[in-house]
Amino acid sequence: MNSNKHYLSNNVLLQLAFIAIILLVFGLITKNLLAFFPGFLGALCLYVLLLNPLQWLVKVKKWNKLASVIILMISSAILIIGTLYLLIQMLTNKVMVLLNDTAQIKTDVNKIIQMLQTKFHIDVFSATNIEKITQVGGKLLEKTLNASMDMTVQLGVAFLILYFMLMNHQKLENWFYRTIPLKTSNLVKMNKDLKDLVISNAVGMPLTAFLQAIIAYIGYLIFGVDDAFTWFILTIFAAMLPVVGAALIYVPLALFLLAKGDSGQAIGLLIYCFVIVGLSDNLIRLVLQKKMADVHPLITIFGVIVGLNLFGFIGIIFGPILFSVFFWLVKLYKYEFIDPNPED
Repeated sequence: MNSNKHYLSNNVLLQLAFIAIILLVFGLITKNLLAFFPGFLGALCLYVLLLNPLQWLVKVKKWNKLASVIILMISSAILIIGTLYLLIQMLTNKVMVLLNDTAQIKTDVNKIIQMLQTKFHIDVFSATNIEKITQVGGKLLEKTLNASMDMTVQLGVAFLILYFMLMNHQKLENWFYRTIPLKTSNLVKMNKDLKDLVISNAVGMPLTAFLQAIIAYIGYLIFGVDDAFTWFILTIFAAMLPVVGAALIYVPLALFLLAKGDSGQAIGLLIYCFVIVGLSDNLIRLVLQKKMADVHPLITIFGVIVGLNLFGFIGIIFGPILFSVFFWLVKLYKYEFIDPNPED
């Protein structure tokens, strides 16, 4: 009896020591590869999105697997890089040109403030705050442009990993079910939930922002905003930000219309955007949630904040995914160890 207890005690100690070694090695690997974590997340997102099209091309259309993978990767690369290039060009050619003439910006902002003070008796900013806002705006845009190089590296890492994931997707899924030390039923649920979360965040958020920006763009055209297409592109990216969203673009546009003396257009644009664009956001999310995983708005808000701090601009997409995965892991722990037979 004592020998059995002694054996069990030694076995537990051995397991703990082995787990400690595994965690140590994993920590060393993670520490040195942490900079490429966004690339891994990008590969995971693209894998989830491209796996079904790949299976359709190979199984239904009988295409060669290598050719199918290459075509899908090239198509997705063109879409992603083309979008990023368009954004950077807009910022470089339009916004950065304005920032180089900070005196003109200060003059325009002063006109807006004086107009608000004289017409509406609203004291918005002091001269000191105007200076700070101009500086912060310049630094923010410069940071966005400088992040383009890091995004290029992360995209390279993402597509490198993606190639091997797609080429060996069957082995990858078999390894997943064979190696992860959880019940098969929970692994199946885990696999489905993870795919739903990725699709909801990686597709749902940009799609919502794009549709909302189209509605805002119609307003820009109706109310005579100069260079409306540029502001449409910027609205797409602003609409993905939590809390402020598209208002980050259309409120300053309305104020500049006011400063130019186009009061009717400015008020019309504000009413249109607050009512039509604001309601469209809720309506689009309601429709998409029926098709995709229902992600709580607070997860999106705090996920974007965490993502921006961890990954920079691309954290707008990856942050909510990371946040959702955290709560999903808590739920998985409950299924595995506390409530093995959940009703849902």
